[in-house]
Amino acid sequence: MSAKTNAQYEASLLLSNSFYLETLKILRISATLLPFLIVPMGLLSKYGITDNQFYAGDNWLIGIGVGFFVVALFQFYVLGRWPLRRNYLIFSVIYHVLSTLFVLFVCGVVQVPGLIIWIVLTMAVDIYFGNMAFWLNSLLLSCTILLALWMHPELASNQQVIALLNGVMIVTTTFIYSRLRAVNDRTRLALLRAHKSENLQHKRLLALINSMGDAVVTTNSTGNIQLYNSALLSLLDTNTGLAGKNVNELLKLVTAQKETFNIIHEAKKHKTMFRRTDLEHIFDDGEVLKLYINVAPIHPGYRLQPEHGYIFIIRDITKEKSLEEERDEFISVISHELRTPVAIAEGNLSNIKLLEQHKATQSMVDKAVNEAHNQILYLSKLINDLGALSRAERGVGKTPQTINLKTFLSEIYDKYAPQAKERGLILHASIAPDLPDIQTSQLYLEEIIQNLITNAIKYTKQGSVTLDCHQDSKGVVNIIVKDTGIGIGKSDHKHIFEKFYRSEDYRTRESNGTGLGLYVSQKLASKMGIKLDFESRLNHGSTFTLSIKPTDIVSSTAPSVADVIAK
Repeated sequence: MSAKTNAQYEASLLLSNSFYLETLKILRISATLLPFLIVPMGLLSKYGITDNQFYAGDNWLIGIGVGFFVVALFQFYVLGRWPLRRNYLIFSVIYHVLSTLFVLFVCGVVQVPGLIIWIVLTMAVDIYFGNMAFWLNSLLLSCTILLALWMHPELASNQQVIALLNGVMIVTTTFIYSRLRAVNDRTRLALLRAHKSENLQHKRLLALINSMGDAVVTTNSTGNIQLYNSALLSLLDTNTGLAGKNVNELLKLVTAQKETFNIIHEAKKHKTMFRRTDLEHIFDDGEVLKLYINVAPIHPGYRLQPEHGYIFIIRDITKEKSLEEERDEFISVISHELRTPVAIAEGNLSNIKLLEQHKATQSMVDKAVNEAHNQILYLSKLINDLGALSRAERGVGKTPQTINLKTFLSEIYDKYAPQAKERGLILHASIAPDLPDIQTSQLYLEEIIQNLITNAIKYTKQGSVTLDCHQDSKGVVNIIVKDTGIGIGKSDHKHIFEKFYRSEDYRTRESNGTGLGLYVSQKLASKMGIKLDFESRLNHGSTFTLSIKPTDIVSSTAPSVADVIAK
């Protein structure tokens, strides 16, 4: 106890149990009432109502009485404002001095009431200062009794024995109390340590739960929430307290068939852990969150009977479910898209064999060969589109390169001009002579422009396709592919960048297509940080624009003399 600091000492007092606090309260009241006990006892000795052999005069009684009153007043004033351990020690010493003088010069050691004040003093020093103070107090009492007997040798032998017995009785009584208090202190400290350890473990558990990325919820047997982590608040997009709310009211769960799902009712049917991945939470605004929910019952420990409950681990799997659905759709569409051209090509090749056996005309054989060839080309285009999509997903070919736009676009024009001519179309090029160099993926950019030009040629029966490139007043380089083709209906605008989507327009269905070209183009443009927009009206053609930000421009190329003359 002596090694404790004042702060630790006061903290230990504040954290004491009710018995300890009640004892301190009684001691303080007793110390305050001592003056009112001292004066009557002194008056009884003065007038001989009790043994007055030790009474040394009125001055002693008045002085000691006034001393007790003054100390009692200061005790409440000082200890109420500065409850330092040093102050407790000072007042304890003063009370001991006054009590010793009162016993020696007023009431004596023969009467038990005169020694009652020592019981209060002994209990006080034992609580505040520990075992050493208790034994010093007992030694002081013994010395006071022996000194009193030495000062009054005229006392009868039976009075001397009574005085000694009184001392033994007081020491024995306070010793028993001291031992009981020590046992209580050990129990109290053990409880405090256990409580502190429990709080520490609770804080660690909360820290662990709050550090988890998954939402964690514990409930009682009826589903009322008892504990939850911050991930749950994030999942449900709320910052209100959830303790006490029912988990069924918080999670508005439905099955894949849109039937209301009671998670607590389901948990009560299981005696062990179970999980569900087919549940959806519906927000008030109609937004749907697909969830993975793991539910485990909380069982009481051996011979313990706490309330049963459940622990829920909840994870948002909306993205995973969407990817899973996209994968299934992808496999379904690809298998369908592959099955048709393979079957057609196989059928035409079989027909060629049959036609040769029956000596068919060359025109019939050529027709079958051309049809088979077209289907092989379609398969080749599908495989190329899938390859481009795969490269985009994996980031292959994304490495930026410095591209001279004029040279780059001129090469593309030269590549597709003959193809347009075969279809009876004119491929125009309007490439500004002062185009800057840009820094981006050449592979991705070429794939996008090729897709746009081949689509324009495919869906334009007459007229022209224009490849335009210029830099606007804001420094943005715009690459534009414009056609005079069939155009895109307004109802199809929101779908054209979806994979495997093809318009229901019969003119679109006249040409083979995978429905991947524009999806791949948009995907590649997004990877490059380039904006891909379009404008289109049915029967008025389409215009697709690639906008390259000024941040991707590395230099501006001044026009040559030849370019100026040509212009």
